[in-house]
Amino acid sequence: MKTYGLPRNVVAEIKGLIASDKPSPHPPSALVRVLKLLCERRNYARAGLFLVINGREVPRAFGGAQVPAGQSLPEFSVPIKIASHTLGSLRVQLAAGRSFSPEERVLLHEAADVLALYLSGKGRYLVRKTREALRESTALNSGETRGYHPASDKGNVGTLRAVAGEKARS
Repeated sequence: MKTYGLPRNVVAEIKGLIASDKPSPHPPSALVRVLKLLCERRNYARAGLFLVINGREVPRAFGGAQVPAGQSLPEFSVPIKIASHTLGSLRVQLAAGRSFSPEERVLLHEAADVLALYLSGKGRYLVRKTREALRESTALNSGETRGYHPASDKGNVGTLRAVAGEKARS
């Protein structure tokens, strides 16, 4: 049931969801619950979280109703950052006919700050799972197989030194 929540109450609920999160292989993760909460408490048409993995944005979790194809809704994106390192972005879409107020912008920046602390601490397992899934899908698409790759190979010392930045001795 959708109820309109005050920004400070919504941020407090987000902090509560994240504080009670325990790493689990079974969905829904805290991120999905946070996005669902944003949609329910602030009447957003859609909310999404995009993680930055290997320099590109990867969708990680979505909440809210799907937006019909061809319908353009106002969207606002807030970077999720720790210091100067971007972990991802939080994006929300409003229902038709609404616009983002300064109150909405402050709420979303505060939510992004809470998510940044979570993703750099307790929620690192979600970033790791996303990175592994991306690596596996990339390997499957390129035809690579995941095999044993030793960290050091006595037969390839020259190659390892070249990779490490040293000149190979002849």
